[in-house]
Amino acid sequence: MVPPELEEGLPIEKMKDFSIEELLGMAIKAEIGAKRFYESLADRIDIQELKSKIEWLAEEEKKHEELLRRIYATMFPGKEVVFPKDHIGPELQPVARKLHDVKDIIDLIRWAMKAEEIAAQFYAELENMVDTEDKKRLMRYLSDMEWGHYYNLKAEYELLLDWEMYSQMMHVGP
Repeated sequence: MVPPELEEGLPIEKMKDFSIEELLGMAIKAEIGAKRFYESLADRIDIQELKSKIEWLAEEEKKHEELLRRIYATMFPGKEVVFPKDHIGPELQPVARKLHDVKDIIDLIRWAMKAEEIAAQFYAELENMVDTEDKKRLMRYLSDMEWGHYYNLKAEYELLLDWEMYSQMMHVGP
């Protein structure tokens, strides 16, 4: 079952059916959604270590949005960003529900991992569609960053699966 925090989208194979302008609009919208998702998730997490990592992810998504807006502005000068109603892959939505236990957090992180994985694939595909070496490098950079987010979330996910180990780690240190 898909939680309300995730809107399923079209499969990545459908990218070829959209223009670069539409794809950039989708990417910007997805980064905005991911930022809001991570901000709202951080607000609902009491584990400070995990909360800090989720807040960091929110900031990263904001930077990606800004980068994509700059690309959009250079490719389509003077135009407002068009946000198509369709989107490729899942879009994260703000977390609206109360998190009752670690299982809730685990589920949300699992969905976030899936969204980050698809975002990485999206940017890798977009790299083949943009026209300059600079834009290709930027898409490769964004794809790599999304994979980094995926692996950051995966590390937390695996720790959370063994809640006892995670809670012990939070008490270790200076």
